Amino acid sequence: MNTTTEPAQRNYWLGLSAMYGLTLSVVAMAPWPWPLIMVASFLLFAALQAMHYRQLGRHIQGKLATANPGGAALTGTFGLGAILLQGSPIALWAGPLLGLITFIGTYLYLHKYGRFHKASSATTN
Repeated sequence: MNTTTEPAQRNYWLGLSAMYGLTLSVVAMAPWPWPLIMVASFLLFAALQAMHYRQLGRHIQGKLATANPGGAALTGTFGLGAILLQGSPIALWAGPLLGLITFIGTYLYLHKYGRFHKASSATTN
């Protein structure tokens, strides 16, 4: 369990959670090909965010800064909800609501259970 959160860690989780919530809103509401474009944008953003916060590299090889498998189940459930909403008459109001719920739920989950690799003094010099 994570009881103290540094600003970099908080910003990392906020950015990923916000982008994922936005992605699911677009997937639920927009016609094709926008969902595919948004998913590709999210993957690019996640990679750039991980590089910016030094969550990719040799020093953490095999241990990406993620949460445990419960995080995949949580985010997968929200993703399935977005796919099921797609094209339905309620998608225009339920998509943004799902995105907001996804953002809040994912952030709270990552804040509590997420792994964030801090740079050691040897790698910061």
